[in-house]
Amino acid sequence: MSGPLPEKRPLSSRYFPSVHLMPALALLAGLAGVVPLAPVRAAEPAKTAAPAAETKTETATRAEAETETIPAAPEYRYEVKINGAPTEEIGDLLEESSRLRQLEGKPPPSLASLRRRADVDVEGFMKVLRSEGYYGGEVAYKLEARDDLHVITFEITPGPLFRLTKFDINFKGAGELPEKPALSDIGIERGMPARSEPVVTAASDVIADLAHHGYPDAAIEKQDVVVDFATDAMEVTLNVNTGARLYFGDLHIEGLKQVEEEYIRRLARWQPGILYDTRVIDDLRRRYLRSGLFESVHLKPRGEIIDGKTVPITLAFTERDHRSVGLGASYSTSEGFGTQYFWEHRNFFGNGEKLRTDLTIAQIKRELSVKFVKPNFISLDQNLNANFDIRQEETDAYDEDAVAAFVGLDRRWRKRWVIGAGGSLEYSRIDEDGVTNNYALAGLPLTARYDHTDDLLDPTKGRRFSSTLVPYMGLNANTPDFLRLEMDGSVYYPVVGEGRVVLAARGKLGMMVGDDASDIPASKRFYSGGGGSIRGYKFQSVGPLDADNDPLGGRSLLEVGFEARTKITDSIGLVPFIEGGNVYDSMAPDFSGDFLWGAGLGFRYYTAIGPIRFDVALPLNRRKNVDDAYQFYISIGQAF
Repeated sequence: MSGPLPEKRPLSSRYFPSVHLMPALALLAGLAGVVPLAPVRAAEPAKTAAPAAETKTETATRAEAETETIPAAPEYRYEVKINGAPTEEIGDLLEESSRLRQLEGKPPPSLASLRRRADVDVEGFMKVLRSEGYYGGEVAYKLEARDDLHVITFEITPGPLFRLTKFDINFKGAGELPEKPALSDIGIERGMPARSEPVVTAASDVIADLAHHGYPDAAIEKQDVVVDFATDAMEVTLNVNTGARLYFGDLHIEGLKQVEEEYIRRLARWQPGILYDTRVIDDLRRRYLRSGLFESVHLKPRGEIIDGKTVPITLAFTERDHRSVGLGASYSTSEGFGTQYFWEHRNFFGNGEKLRTDLTIAQIKRELSVKFVKPNFISLDQNLNANFDIRQEETDAYDEDAVAAFVGLDRRWRKRWVIGAGGSLEYSRIDEDGVTNNYALAGLPLTARYDHTDDLLDPTKGRRFSSTLVPYMGLNANTPDFLRLEMDGSVYYPVVGEGRVVLAARGKLGMMVGDDASDIPASKRFYSGGGGSIRGYKFQSVGPLDADNDPLGGRSLLEVGFEARTKITDSIGLVPFIEGGNVYDSMAPDFSGDFLWGAGLGFRYYTAIGPIRFDVALPLNRRKNVDDAYQFYISIGQAF
């Protein structure tokens, strides 16, 4: 049968599938409306019967032929050109979808195979054009042989850009029906390009909005999409079954073993009788998982609906192990060998309390630290923190024996910020240049931290910032009053996908208001140099030095650092880096001394617990009789 094509061509709802079942990529494939056919094979020659007998000469000839070396199959190298893309963005999509591009490093063995790849690209390019609103587009190609290279040139004729002229939403369901969302609220505007992605996203937004307002069972029953080639327009109709309007019933909790149910209910702040909202359950699950107490928290299938509208909610918990122990080790040329041990209990009294003990035994430092955290203290997302430390430190700058205690609160603010305040007491005995002084300090630490990175030990994108401001008051005659401010931040930018190459940068600023640097306790002054500071220089050696070239410390500090973190394989990486900075006697950096720069190369071995790093660094501004020719460092985690 022949005749004119209809002006309007309906597209089955399979082209815009239910957002619950199929991603947008499947939609793009459906929009092409092309069913790939199996390639037509040339007729094979008829097989003839074998001769009844063979002569010896024929047999010998065939045997000789079989022993000859079979020549390697030819390779058809090729080059691809794509002309006529309507926009640069669509040109990029065509390049990315091209099968010829994807297999460019694997030349086909025959001309027929090369043509098959090109035919696949024709279908793929048509899908891309339609997904971007060019429903009348055409794709053709020509293949030319140039010496030992075949050039495949695609000519894209996009045709007119179709526009979305209609987008209707029809609700049906039992009982009261909700108001239809405004098209602007779901990203739809009449007259916009008839691209598939906004249509799929809008359908998803309609279902999500219903789930947020009492209709968790809403689903799209039918999607009608009509493309009008006479007017270059597309019309969309969504038919949605909202299901029943539901309300939250009682909250039931299953699976708890050591965590107190009362604590879980306090975190929930559950309000039975309010309109069903999937966001409430999602936020609650995230809150429980963030506590670190559970391996999983999942919503069980809903039970019987009470009175036709109230549904009880059941959450099933799987608890994590609440106790753990660990150890670590580090080494650097100037700081020597060090070991770290810890024991931690994350549910000490049954309400998520964390008790942790850390022991550090190193050549320059011995420290015992006990930390207690009471989560959600008085209010949600507010923690009570208590620390107690005993330490002994022996460096080129000073020797110190100290004991310190801290009690304070911190609170999460605006999702990524944590702000805190508290009080501290510290007593120390410091020997500096053979002179021993006793210091007693009371402090009021004020802290702010921001973290928008993807990993604690090995970030590949995002940024971090922290600031600590501590007013100190001397409690004995030897101890002055002073104000200490320290700020540091870092950024991480992935240059190549999946963190294969990451550019990282950091900065640190320290300032101090009060007496001269020599009057401030040596352990509170600023120092620079070493594995966590400017690599290539000895620990604390960057900045003012005394006559014996021992560090004096200062009242201000400025540091910068840059790294290019490159993964060679999934488990091995190389990191070239450069860092610089200095320490000053002034209250703020006055740049009275030149920056001291260090540079080097690091090796990374990536493990499940974080990268193990080995860095070798050289001092670029090496000072005679002060700096060694190189320094190296071994530890766990990135440098920053």
